[in-house]
Amino acid sequence: MRRALALVLVLLAELVAPASALAHATLQSTLPERGQKLDAAPKEVVFIFDESVEGAFGALRVFDASGKEVQTGEAFHPDNRGERIAIKLKPGLGDGTYTATYRVVSADGHPISSGFVFTVGEGAAPAQSLDELLGSGTSAPVTNTALAIARGLQYSAIALGLGALIFFLVCWRPVGRVSRPFTARLEKLLLVAGVVGFVSALLAVILQGAIGSGESFWNAARPDVFTEVLGTRFGRAWGIGAAVWLVVLAVLATRPLREAGNGHASAPEDAAGNGGGTAPAGDTGNGGAAPAGRAGNGGAAPAGRAGAAPTGALAATALAAPAAAAPALAAATRPRPVLSTPKLVALAVPLFALALLPSLGGHTSVQKPVAVLMPMNVLHVLAMAAWLGGVAVLVLALRAATASVSPEERTPLLATVVGRFSTLAGPALAVLLISGSVQGIIEVGRFGALLDTPFGRSVLIKIAVALLIVAAGAYNRQKLVPALKRLTGSPGQTGVLLRRILVAELVLGVIALGATGALSSYAPSTAQSAGPFSTTVNVGPARVEVTVDPARVGPNETHVYLFDRKTGAPYEATKELRLTAEMPSKQIAKITLEPNVAGPGHYVVNAASLGVAGDWTMEITVRVSDFDEYTSKFEVPIDG
Repeated sequence: MRRALALVLVLLAELVAPASALAHATLQSTLPERGQKLDAAPKEVVFIFDESVEGAFGALRVFDASGKEVQTGEAFHPDNRGERIAIKLKPGLGDGTYTATYRVVSADGHPISSGFVFTVGEGAAPAQSLDELLGSGTSAPVTNTALAIARGLQYSAIALGLGALIFFLVCWRPVGRVSRPFTARLEKLLLVAGVVGFVSALLAVILQGAIGSGESFWNAARPDVFTEVLGTRFGRAWGIGAAVWLVVLAVLATRPLREAGNGHASAPEDAAGNGGGTAPAGDTGNGGAAPAGRAGNGGAAPAGRAGAAPTGALAATALAAPAAAAPALAAATRPRPVLSTPKLVALAVPLFALALLPSLGGHTSVQKPVAVLMPMNVLHVLAMAAWLGGVAVLVLALRAATASVSPEERTPLLATVVGRFSTLAGPALAVLLISGSVQGIIEVGRFGALLDTPFGRSVLIKIAVALLIVAAGAYNRQKLVPALKRLTGSPGQTGVLLRRILVAELVLGVIALGATGALSSYAPSTAQSAGPFSTTVNVGPARVEVTVDPARVGPNETHVYLFDRKTGAPYEATKELRLTAEMPSKQIAKITLEPNVAGPGHYVVNAASLGVAGDWTMEITVRVSDFDEYTSKFEVPIDG
């Protein structure tokens, strides 16, 4: 068991380890241009991206040569164009070299950062390099991992809370039982879900602030940073999620799952209906009435129980019949305990609303086609909650109900409840697989991306887990549930086996939720591979920006820009630049690409032929003298 738990933890750690590149937005151009020399200082600096971005956390900063900030006011979108973001500069700036940096958030919540240098008049070299200025505002990798874990905890809370409510309404209530121990255990599960959901939502907002501002978690846990995050799309979604969980906790304080009168009846025949033991004469154990002489499970009562007289006592039984009929008649006329509909509605509405959170705070509400991805994601969450939340209730709460009834009632109760859940879980798993498949096909895009990208590998793990879950569910439905219904005594080994399989399903569900948390942290494979593809690497003294367009099979125009890592100006000390591409996974040897000089520090490969879809390894070599050269490698995903 310890080894299995360790394996689960290792898998979860691998799943939530963040990818090296999470961004979708790509910087297209700047005003002024990178490395440009100006006669007078501009009034503002503008960054132009290929999609809408959000600026917060001191998003844009401009430094003079001494490292002093010279911007004024807040970042804004010129002409209300979301793909453009700008910052005003202080008036009266003199000659010098200025470094402009940005740290913005893509539409899907992923932060991106970089910068450039421009010169006014005869500027001196800046005291700090662009790398140093950006590095001073970079969050630790553990922060990204912590955000992925917070997402996973949030999805687990939604599954547990919403799933417990669905189980109660669909699988438990129709059985007609009233069990105080079961209801109390269910309320505890909902309480745990509410607390975990609220805390993880708050942590996600703070962690997003830490990532966006490039600070530690504790430095980002300030009211001003928290408020800035709430101004972003991600922050609004998760902030509202935290508020909704507060509503759930407030409603839980009213005990919405407790039937009116539950636990307050004074008549002895109420004891069984409340989980207090076996039912006396006239009680079915579910709050209703049974004819004298029947047991609470619908069978004949054993000797000594209500409805059965000892041998030789026929006359006494006949005399006692009118007296026994009175309690039975009273039980038959007593109204069945009912739930408070307003309280149930007050609990159900926020829980079902939380099914929107993964989409509103993630990829599927911004990635095209939104009209397909967002409904599929909501259905996926609902189906996941109905199945996984139900499994959690079966494992963690149902035993409280079966333990509170007589031994001969346990197997029928267990078989009935598990049978109803099996009927619910079948369609839920079908919806889970269909909705997940639709999202996977759109977001992964090609089969090779299942292995080539972190997002694809997370999807592959979810596929493997889903197949195991379907196999376990089919075994339960085809073998164990019918076996339980045939039993007349204790559940015995059948019940033990059922519980073990349910525990295994619960563990598999936790692994799937870990993969889901990772999926939310990674950029979808199609977003990573859809052209043009851009990346930045450091090669010796140069900062190299590479753009491959359209990043698809066939000819690709490849631009290589070299900038001085210290000044940000175009790097012109290159004696020779070499560029190669290879794909070891497909045994494709190095292909030499011929770059042509297109300007200062700018090289172009007009038609780089990349004829196979997948991750290509490009190697760039910059020779700066007869004896010194620098080399760096990077991955370029090519779509089919």
